[in-house]
Amino acid sequence: MNDKTFTLTVNVYADGKVVTDNLDTTNTLDSITVSDCTLDPVFNSATTEYGCTVKNSVTSVNVNATATSSKAKVRGLGTKDLSVGKNTLPIRVIAEDGSEKIYNVNVTRKQAVQNVSIFGKQFEVIDAEPTLTTSSNNTSDASGLYASTDTNTGKPTYYFRGNVTNNYVKFAGQTWRIVRVNEDGTIRIVMQDGINDNATYKFNSKYDNYSYMYYSNSEVKTTLESWYQTNIGSKADLAKNVASGAYYCEQAKVKRNSSWTSESANMILYSSYTPDFKCATDGNGKGQANASVGLLTYDEVVYAGGYYYHNNSNYYLNNSAIYWWTMSPAGFSDSYSNAWSVSAPGEIINLDVGSALRAVRPVLVLNAGTQISDGDGTKNNPFVVE
Repeated sequence: MNDKTFTLTVNVYADGKVVTDNLDTTNTLDSITVSDCTLDPVFNSATTEYGCTVKNSVTSVNVNATATSSKAKVRGLGTKDLSVGKNTLPIRVIAEDGSEKIYNVNVTRKQAVQNVSIFGKQFEVIDAEPTLTTSSNNTSDASGLYASTDTNTGKPTYYFRGNVTNNYVKFAGQTWRIVRVNEDGTIRIVMQDGINDNATYKFNSKYDNYSYMYYSNSEVKTTLESWYQTNIGSKADLAKNVASGAYYCEQAKVKRNSSWTSESANMILYSSYTPDFKCATDGNGKGQANASVGLLTYDEVVYAGGYYYHNNSNYYLNNSAIYWWTMSPAGFSDSYSNAWSVSAPGEIINLDVGSALRAVRPVLVLNAGTQISDGDGTKNNPFVVE
């Protein structure tokens, strides 16, 4: 108009609302799988942290997961390269409304384990996960030396498991078996037989209080330490090889029955318990025992090949001639304290500390620098400690 140009702006307003009520907000998973390892804990919708361990030879894994909602997007799947140690692999679940949930899968790749020298002999470490919670039958588990980092320090301990035939030691006129190499390089051994020609003893004559299930309160401790002083401690040439310190554990960790009590200690039912080489002070103030001699623990027997009420004659700790005590409490029931022991058929059983008579198999810890004069660890040619 009259050579003029006009610009018109049109504003459009509406009182409507953006509808979001029908968007799917589900950002959970139904399943997670990782190749070459079994996740722990077993998947449930409330858990967002998982872990598993793979052999050193496994350099990558395949991660797969299924979302609860078909409209959710899952990120972080596929092939993942692994470095040695702990690898955290996050899985992101993004719902239709944009909300996000992260599931962390921690895959630990084992360190490359080389041979371990014990008394100058090379032992190959088995790179496998043994059966520890369901059976003592070792037909499916290779016999030999294993490694575990389930220790107080996180450093590896090397332990024998199964029908081992090359861990014999001759010391102080007795035959012993190597149980494991501790994290600090000291060597734990257990006597093949019981003290005083397999004589049997009560764990404790007193039994009507939870405290009597502890080794430090037991009569067995007094008997064992007396035997040690007479046969080893009083003889300088023998005692020089024995390490003294907090190498023994009486912590109340595993109980026989879910209804059994343990005062203030938190004990786990044996069928739900996974052993470890850790030792902590329990709710009753009991844990590491500082001594020159002790007994095996429930955990050490399971690692060797024992299990509750499973006969097993094919592991090196089994001695078909005797029943013998461990130093691990088993719980308090009906006015009776109980401790764990091992039967002649090789099964772990709980016993009333005041009524049962069992042999006592001493455990010693030899210094890391202990020298031998002969032997290759076999029954007919044991390591002979100088």
